[in-house]
Formats: sequence, C-alpha cells, structure tokens
Amino acid sequence: MKMVPDFLAFSIVVIVVTLSSVPVLKSGSQLNFDVDFFQYASRHEAIRKSLIEYHTFPMRSHWLGGGFPTLGDPEDPTLNPLVLITILFNPITGLKLIVFFALLIGGLATYALARYILGYTQWGSLFSALIFSLSLFVPLRVQDGNPNEVYATFLPLCLLLIGLACRGYKLPILVLPVVFYTMLSDGKLNCFMGMFYIGVICLLNLIPGFRIFAKNKSVDRIYVQPLKVFLLVIGITFLVGMVRILPAVEHINAKGGLGNIDLLFYDETYSFSGYEFERLWQETVGWKGRQGLVTIGWLPVLLFVITIFVFWRKSLPWGIVLILFGWLALANNISIDLFEILWHLPIFNAVRQPIKYFSFQIVFTIAIASGQCFVLLKRLHPQWLEHLISVILIMLGIGFLYPRITKIQSETYNFVHPQLTQPKTGFFNVKGWDLKRNRKEPSLAITYFNLLRNIGTIDWYTGIPLEENAVPKYFVDIDNNYLPNPEYRGEAFLLKSGNNVRSKFRPNLISVEVNLQKPDILIINQNYHPDWHTDHGELFNKNGLIALRLDQTDAYQIHLRYYSRSFYLGLAITVVSMVTLGWVCWAYRTARLHDWIRHRSLLLRYSSRTILWLIER
Repeated sequence: MKMVPDFLAFSIVVIVVTLSSVPVLKSGSQLNFDVDFFQYASRHEAIRKSLIEYHTFPMRSHWLGGGFPTLGDPEDPTLNPLVLITILFNPITGLKLIVFFALLIGGLATYALARYILGYTQWGSLFSALIFSLSLFVPLRVQDGNPNEVYATFLPLCLLLIGLACRGYKLPILVLPVVFYTMLSDGKLNCFMGMFYIGVICLLNLIPGFRIFAKNKSVDRIYVQPLKVFLLVIGITFLVGMVRILPAVEHINAKGGLGNIDLLFYDETYSFSGYEFERLWQETVGWKGRQGLVTIGWLPVLLFVITIFVFWRKSLPWGIVLILFGWLALANNISIDLFEILWHLPIFNAVRQPIKYFSFQIVFTIAIASGQCFVLLKRLHPQWLEHLISVILIMLGIGFLYPRITKIQSETYNFVHPQLTQPKTGFFNVKGWDLKRNRKEPSLAITYFNLLRNIGTIDWYTGIPLEENAVPKYFVDIDNNYLPNPEYRGEAFLLKSGNNVRSKFRPNLISVEVNLQKPDILIINQNYHPDWHTDHGELFNKNGLIALRLDQTDAYQIHLRYYSRSFYLGLAITVVSMVTLGWVCWAYRTARLHDWIRHRSLLLRYSSRTILWLIER
C-alpha cells in the first residue's frame, strides 16, 4: 500500500510554495526598489503600452534611448510567451506571478523527474522537490531585480521531458522546444548555462553505466538517446525561434558580435572572480547563518554525500556535474581556472559573473541527488519507521529553508509607487544630468516612471545600448529637478526655417505635418536606423538622427514607418520551420516516414532515416 499518493505530494509542493510566496502575492502594487527591476519593468511596460494604448506590435520604442530597436535587444521580452501575463495584468503584478508560477514549475517538475524518471520513492521525490523549490537562488536573484532569471527553475522540467522522450513518448519532443524558447526569448545567459548543464548530463549518458534517463539500467552499451533528443530539440528551438534570434544577432553584431560582445559596465579583459572555496561551502550549508545563491542547507548536502558513497554507480553523474559547475563557480580562485578557458568561446565570453551563472546548477544537483538516499529507509522495519524518519527529514529540510525564503520574499517588494504629475505637453525625452545609468533615483530620471507618463529616457539602463543621439528637452539633476536644454529644438523641426511642424510618435510610426514654402530638411529627434521608410522625401542620417530631404512644397503629412528586416526574415524562417515540423509529424503519424526510407529520392530516403534515428529508440 502506498504511503502517500502522488497527487497528494504534488499538493504539498503547491501549498508550501504558495505559503512561501504569500508576502509577494500580498504586496499588491508595491515595487522592488532596484535598478535592474526598474529596467525590466520598463521593458514590459513598453510592450503593454504599445499593444493596449497604440494597438501596435512594437518592433522599436521611442521611449527608450532616443529610439531603440527593442526586438533586437537580447533581454527584450516582446516575443516571450509569458509576456501575456504582464499584458493581462500589469508589469508589476505580472512579474510577481511569473516568479510564483516558475517556483511551482520547479517544484512539481523536480518531483515528477525524481519519481517517474529516476525511480525515487515518493518521500525522496517530495524531499528533492521541496528543497529545490525553497532554495534561495531564485528569491535572491528576484530580490536583486532580476525576475527574468527564474528560468533556472525550468531545469528539472527540461530533464523530465528528455527522460520521457527517451522512454518513447513523442509529445515531449514538441513541448521541450517551447520550454527552451521561453527560456531563450528573455535573453538571459542563464538559459545557455542551463542548456550547457543539460548537454553535459546527456553527454555523460554516453558512458556505459551512466544511464540517468533509461528505464532499463543495463550497463552493456553506450546510451545515445538522451543526446539525440537534446540535439534534435536544440535544432527545433533555434529554427522555430529565428523570429526572435535574428533580430538579436543583428543587434549583437552592431556591438562587436558574438565573439566580442561590448557589454556596458564590464571590461573586455578577463578580470572576474568567482567563489572562494570557503565561502562556497559555507553558503551551501548555511554555516553560521551565511546565505547566498547556493544555500540549500546541511541536510541535503549530507544526504548527497551518503548517496554518492552508497549508490556510487547511479549517482556518479551527479557528482561529476557538481564538481564541474563548482569548479566553474570558483573561477580564478582555483589554480586551474576552467572558466577562463571557456570564457574565450562565444556566449561564454558574455558571462561576467560566474557566481551567478553557475550557482543554480549546484543547487539543483544537490537537491535532486539527495532524494535518492530515501531508498535506504525502505529497509527499515517496521514500515512506519520509514514514514516517520522521512517526515522528520523533510521537516528538517523545510525548517531550514522556509524561514529564509519567506524573509527574502517579504523584503523584496516594499517600495510604494511615487506620485508624479502627468505632463500637459506631448511626448519628449529627458536625460540624467551627471547621473549614472544604473540608477534608481531621482524618480524623474527613471525609465519606468517616465514610460507611465509618455516620456522618453535617453540614457536608459540596458546591457547593450546603441548610439544615443536624440536631444533631451530637459536634463534631470540629482535633486529631481527639470533643467531646460537650450539646444533642444523640438521632437521634429525644419533645419533651415522655423519649427512649423507638428509630430505624433508611435512605436513603429512617426507622423509629421509640414507646411513648406521652399525645400527644406526635416529633422526628427530620434536615432537613425536603416529600417526606417518614408512616403515623402529622401531619408538619410544627419548626425545620428532621422533626416528627410523635402523638395515638395505646400502643406502635407509625412509618415515614417519602421520595418525590422531581421524580424521579418526570422518570421519567414520560423513559419517555414513550423510548417516543416507539422509535415514531419503528419508523415510520422501516418507511417509515411517509415515508407520513405525506401524511396527512390536520395534526399527523401536519407532525411527520413535521419529523422527516425533521432526520434526513435
């Protein structure tokens, strides 16, 4: 007789995660007083404002940086499926809900992975799920203003889907690209470091005996199925995700390219320090009250060590990845700096904080492997001893993490939205006067608060800014005062004659009414980009601003429209990829794919064989 049904275990995870998130869910409209949070909230607000107020799908934003191609920004969430939550509610509530749902997914997926793929007992699976969902990595990153790093909690879901695909289920092969794309579309490096972790796990399955995902644990041959599934899913993700990837590649190429990304606030030379070993182990176990991104408690660490010794063959892959990512997290605090070697590779060279990007893998590895130790309790007699000791161990694990996570959650959102007056004039830009970019005050210089009032911020806070040539109407000083800019001539003006124009700004459209007595040059106070198109005049770059050479006299209206070429090219590739994927699924379901392996056409024959080799065991 089972001691606790699986649905009850899932319910326990939901209840515990929900209770730990009560301080956030009760915080209402309160904000996180952090520069990163304001940056990320402004991204979501720009999307919501474009869709709801302007009924426009935003490919750029006139509120950011004096005119910024937002779709190309790697951290832009426009094409992230979860942005629907912030659109339906608002950026503040939506971001809180995304974090809450991510924690739930992390806990539930960890239980399912441990129970149905790794074969743990229900108690062991519940222990791993609760430890991972209550670990401090995500709450601390959110408190530090980075709610888009919650995708670390999707790690067990990815492994679960790979495990199910290895068991012969085909639906996970279609679901996992959606998960990967969701992680990828926010542009955080956690996605790539998570994929790196999963790839290492799949590679380890090539070693006889290291069969994490296999139902049959025989050790007589190389197990290549997890790696096949991983490579297939990565390929599908990148082909279907080209609508998001190509604009980002274009943006990155404008700032040095993948091999040498020019990131704001960071030097191009290798000068990054990781954990010191003493700090790493002390934070992991919570020694003398210390806590950090890897904090998980002494009990899971103890159970992990026991698991490694007792079930060494089955748990050795977890030990290897723990050593690997612990090594990476130490960075230059160890004699052989493995991270410095990887840092010279594309994508890895954008990692400037190894502590942040190699911590969640350590937490998850300890959490998932420690649950295996509960198998030993099944040897106890009478049987009630197994249940009693399991409950005690779970309560000890929760007792260590729960007070810490609730404290962090209660301290994250406690800033009340300032009351700012709505300007009577139309759209204009401001810029900080001798203020650093990564600022959280004064309020009149904060991008998020300006967005709410239809005001642009030229020196906005972003990781990969482009040239900012727009002229601010006002500067904002440290005392939160507007300082008029004597060089400002308007958001649109005629270069030779007076400012006899009226302009309207939308995310992808600028409309200007002119009344010309003689040919002139129209200057629009937005950054020039080659993807602008006009229905009047000749478009050109004038000192980094949009300029139009107008020869037609009289009164008329000019419309400038922004069309992102990389977006539409990526969209075409995405559509073709999705149609092809649907066609392959249809051919497989109707058995035509099997028939084509004997087709006369070499292309059809070998492509069908390759596809079948990838998706079948």
